[in-house]
Amino acid sequence: MSNSEEPKAINCTASHIVKEELIAAGKWVKLEKTTYVDPAGNTRTWETAKRTTRRANTEADGVGIIALLKRTLHKDCVVMVKQFRPPMGCCTLEFPAGLIDEGESAEVAALRELKEETGYKGEVAGVTPVTCLDPGLSNCTTQIIMVNINGDDMENINPTQQLGEQN
Repeated sequence: MSNSEEPKAINCTASHIVKEELIAAGKWVKLEKTTYVDPAGNTRTWETAKRTTRRANTEADGVGIIALLKRTLHKDCVVMVKQFRPPMGCCTLEFPAGLIDEGESAEVAALRELKEETGYKGEVAGVTPVTCLDPGLSNCTTQIIMVNINGDDMENINPTQQLGEQN
């Protein structure tokens, strides 16, 4: 392509789902064969992972929490969790995260998940719009919640995880 040529825009409005067929389902995830029409008008198929826990009329499935631990006379720290992830076959270092429960806002879910996974109590400092983290694989949606943790608060001096159901 020469410098004077403009790249062609993809017409996503012509694309649409034709049908979705269940291949397999578990407690948390299901696999579907999605038949769709691409922007060029070709009928194609795609394997799609979907949450079985998705509720109707919900903005996001889950939350990811970027938590800053702030303590007097210390540098601010980003709080992360280390946990074994079976799909990876190893431990991963990641932001605290979890699903939004029925009737919960993203902010309430984030504070609950932060307490469960790290033991810290925090205050919401910001919320992103809903986004997809891996749209080529799944329809899962999330909101990133920024949380400040007062590390000088007595409740945050010796935090203890309060993990609930894991599978």
